[in-house]
Order: sequence, then structure tokens, then C-alpha cells
Amino acid sequence: MTTINAHRLQRLISQTRPHVSPDDSLPIINGIRFECDGVHIHALATDRYTFAAARTKVREESDTWSITIDESDLDWFTAWVKTHEGDTILNLTATETGLTITGDRGSLVVPGRDETFPKWQGMCREALENASSGDLVNLDTEMLARWKAADTHLRVWQTEAEKPVVIIGHDFIGMQMPSRYGSDGLDRDEVIAMLRRFGTGEAEQMEALPEPGAVAELAEQMLRQTLRSTTEMFGADFDTEQGRGAFNAWVHSGIYAWSSFRLLEALKKADPDLAEATVRDLNEQLESGEIGEWAWDAAAEAGHNPQQWHDDYEAHKKQLAEKQKAAAEAGAA
Repeated sequence: MTTINAHRLQRLISQTRPHVSPDDSLPIINGIRFECDGVHIHALATDRYTFAAARTKVREESDTWSITIDESDLDWFTAWVKTHEGDTILNLTATETGLTITGDRGSLVVPGRDETFPKWQGMCREALENASSGDLVNLDTEMLARWKAADTHLRVWQTEAEKPVVIIGHDFIGMQMPSRYGSDGLDRDEVIAMLRRFGTGEAEQMEALPEPGAVAELAEQMLRQTLRSTTEMFGADFDTEQGRGAFNAWVHSGIYAWSSFRLLEALKKADPDLAEATVRDLNEQLESGEIGEWAWDAAAEAGHNPQQWHDDYEAHKKQLAEKQKAAAEAGAA
């Protein structure tokens, strides 16, 4: 039995579904191939012109297995998986006749078959043989979709790092700037090493996935704070400067608590494991008391000017103090 959460299974399907061959006379590639090496589940699809391999780590080491789900079964299979929240734990068991998936709402048996699939591991290794030089190019996939109407076939090249990718068609030329890649630890050598391990069965140390709980606890705290803030703000004394300041403080507190809750819920739905890991890391940062320093560094790394922010705020406080002083003097006179 192999265990993953619903989000990871949904992502495997969505990443590979567009590359499934629609030709049912070629049953070998007329579906998504799932292969588990005990550490990862791989989802594979090809129509002979494009090929996609996606993988995700299982929650604990399992047996090895492989099975192909026909294209004709993918719609209802995907719909069933999507009825589950992203953090729902699913247990997968492959047999000669299908894939049994068990969750908190019961079990589903998807017909499947285990038969020869193209030797994709060798194909990937061959594609990487000449990948030792040049620069990695990061492209925004939404922007890539804009070139669909440019021509039936396009040629591309990039002259050097951080320069635009040139796109050539018949009576057509275009350019797309590379985008920043936000993840750490993905330099060329590490990317190549990762890709070479795809489907090899090479043993990797299992990463301990975070136990659920931190997200639910923080979500409860954010809801409590939202309700408290939206209640307290109506008790402020609007006849005093201090009271009006308290009202604004409670309003901002409620806004940010509610915003944090909504963003946390979205992250949990998109990737529950990432949400748990992020909240646990956040808790450690908050306990350290150094978030001011980290915020300063994060602002600078994002291209902002935190020193200017500080100076502007100090100038604002000075101007406000002078205004209050003038008002007090006028009242005394």
C-alpha cells in the first residue's frame, strides 16, 4: 500500500494529462502511467511528440508497482479525487486489474493494466547528455501560451543568461524575457542530478513530512483575532486622539488576521504539506524574536528600500507630533 495526500495525486494527474495520446489504437500510451519505486510515485504520459514525467514522494516507503489508467477513465477518476480536500490521506493499492484508492469517504477501484511502457528513463538520460553547458532558462508558462497563435512551428534560442528568448516563425519574430525562479537549491548540477534519478529506483533518504496540526492551530488563532478585533474596534472612543488611534489599530489587526486566514486556507488547499512546513517554520521565527531583521532582509532582497521606508515613517511621526503640538498650543491660547 502506498500513501499520499489528495493534493499530490491531483497534481500528478494535472501535470501529465495534457500529454496523453488520444489515439485509443495505441493503448500503451492512451492513458497515464503510474509507477511507484517505493519512494516516489511517477506519473507519465506521451503522445510521441511530447512527453511528461511528474513525481511526488510518498508519505512512507512502500512496495513497488506500476499501472496504466486509460484516458477514458481519467475524467471520472479525476473528478472523484477532486472531491477530497487537499490534505486528505489516500491509500493506493495496485493489482493486476486496477488501482484501489481508499480515503475517508470510502474506496474507489479504477480499472487499469500493467503492460510495457516506453523506456522513458533512457530517453531522459539521453536528453541530458549535452546539458552540462549553457544557462538554465526560467519561463513563465502563462506567457508561453501566448505564442500558440504565432505559427504552427516555432524555433527558439537564447543568446545568454537573463537575455530574452527569441522566438521565430514564418514572417514572425518574438521575444520573451526569462522570469525569476523563486526556489532555492536548484542550480544546474542539482537539476541534472535530480532528473537523472527520475525512475531509476535509486534510493533516496525519505524526508519526514510534517504531521498535521500547525495549520489548524494557526487558522483558529487568526479567526479568534479577527472576531476580537472587529468587536473591540466599535468600543473605541472617537472623541480622543488615542481612541481614534485604537480604532485604527483594531481595524488593521482584523484586516491582517482575516487576510492571513484566507491566504493560509488557500495554501492548505494548494499544497497541505507545504502549508504545514511553512507554519512550523513561521512559529520558530516568531519565537526567536528576530522577525524585524528578517523582514528588513526580505524587503531588500525583493528590491525594495527598507531604509527609505524607515525614514519616511520617522518623517511622518515627526510631522504628526508637530501637528499635535501646534493644535495643543492653539487650544491653550
